Amino acid sequence: MKNEQGKGVRSLRRSQGPRGSRTRGLVLTGLSIALIAVGAFITVPLGPVPFTLQTLMVGIVVCLLPPAYSVAAVGGYLALGCLGLPVFSGLRGGIGVLAGPTGGFLVGFLLAALVIAVLRSWLLFASDNAAQAARRAPTAREAAAQVSRRFSRRSSWLLPLLDVISLLVLSLLFYTLGCLWFMVSTGATFEAALAACVLPFVIPDILKSVAAFLCVQPVRAALGVQLHA
Repeated sequence: MKNEQGKGVRSLRRSQGPRGSRTRGLVLTGLSIALIAVGAFITVPLGPVPFTLQTLMVGIVVCLLPPAYSVAAVGGYLALGCLGLPVFSGLRGGIGVLAGPTGGFLVGFLLAALVIAVLRSWLLFASDNAAQAARRAPTAREAAAQVSRRFSRRSSWLLPLLDVISLLVLSLLFYTLGCLWFMVSTGATFEAALAACVLPFVIPDILKSVAAFLCVQPVRAALGVQLHA
């Protein structure tokens, strides 16, 4: 009986991943790298720190993809840029961009992706006792139904809440590391760095965070909430 239950749960989970395919996850990672690069191509010069749509794209990626894939997407994007591909803002590439005044924002993306991945993984696993409930189910079919119901209840409130938290963490780490990096690389004072790196972008980044949240919900519904399972 236990073996039958275990097979039923494992079969359901395979079908509830990114359509049961690691290939699908890798494709989504590649598309996410391209999405972040497109966000960098849309650039409006605003002094030493340009306005781009990278924050919007990274916000969508860290909320939508499974934690490991979101880190891979951001890390892959930075790796391509460091190898010299013109995927950074202003069609720039090379390790020198990371060492420049705006390099902290790029590193901040990766740090934020790592922190958000750990946070989402921990909270999602802490909230999910479907496996324990399934083991107590008398049949494999009931076990599968319990897992499905658990995912449905969780998706109605936990994932949107995690999206909000993730976008807040992204903005906090992005601004903090970007501002500190700018101060170190240019010798600017805290006030000057704040004026150049934070204040002009607060309202646009709030709007981008709202846009990311609104974009993620229908896309997740189409792809399947179990992207995070």
